[in-house]
Amino acid sequence: MASINVPSLSLNQWAGDRINSSGVGKMEKKSFGFGGLLAAALIVMLAGVAAAGTISPALVLDTYMDAEEEDEAFADGDTLWATSQDGDPVRIAFLVFKEMVMLADQIESGELRVRVNEVEAPGEVTLYFYDMAVLDSETWADLPLYDEEPLATIKIEKEGWASWDATSLVKKAAEECSEGCPFTAVLVAEGDASIGFASMEGSEDDKAVLEYIA
Repeated sequence: MASINVPSLSLNQWAGDRINSSGVGKMEKKSFGFGGLLAAALIVMLAGVAAAGTISPALVLDTYMDAEEEDEAFADGDTLWATSQDGDPVRIAFLVFKEMVMLADQIESGELRVRVNEVEAPGEVTLYFYDMAVLDSETWADLPLYDEEPLATIKIEKEGWASWDATSLVKKAAEECSEGCPFTAVLVAEGDASIGFASMEGSEDDKAVLEYIA
């Protein structure tokens, strides 16, 4: 983000020049006092925006949906599954995050990190975006119509932390959820992959983290 340049002339010098160059003295001092406070507040506010740094929306819910148990909800499970058979998803994981606080053009980059705690079959997992929150009661029968555009794909072969480039995800969230709505990261397995991810029902240290730099 561009830096904010403040003139080297001090506020006191600027006020003195205005007072000395006019004949109104006290009126000029009073006017500057109000205007100077506004200018200082604006500089502080813009400096805060420029130094926003890394922001992490809170994870508020996670779940998965299973085609073979289409009327069952799994939001209270310890593992989130993303599984495909012959290229067709049969279990899909959903991570719901709190609203964005930055505009899309203020965001430089984003990253989603999710801990893998079981690998039934290694393979690729793709990140998708859904512009609403998934409810803890939703099942495969209620499967959300998430955005069909794939945002990032990684190959997972072992347990540990997995990371996706989530820049497109957070920018989409900032654009489409500008009124403060929650949004969802969707994890879909490819081929015959079957990967289990740690849910927020387990250890606090293992739950998914979404971060972006602004």
